[in-house]
Amino acid sequence: MYEARTVYGPFHRREAPNGQDTETIVRQVLSGELWGRVPLTGGDARVKAYRGPLPDDASGLEFWAFARPDNDGPRVFWRIAKPFVAVDTTEEVVKLKLAFVKITQDLHP
Repeated sequence: MYEARTVYGPFHRREAPNGQDTETIVRQVLSGELWGRVPLTGGDARVKAYRGPLPDDASGLEFWAFARPDNDGPRVFWRIAKPFVAVDTTEEVVKLKLAFVKITQDLHP
């Protein structure tokens, strides 16, 4: 017997040298999680992504989340603790469990 789960998406993140770099994506794939920190503009830690599939000409990753985003719009985020979203206030990080469906970013440093 399998447990049914609701998934939300697709969502994507693009490769970025100061955030979504090779070392980061390897950690994400191995953990099955995306991590989010406090934005440069301040506020609460959050996992950020763009709604929709990864564009064909973009380098990055596409995923489906096991938790609904906390907001609507083209740029979504998860920051509230709930099943599949862990908030670590000590490290100021949010961890989102997800299923990767497409990775076009290079996984070799």
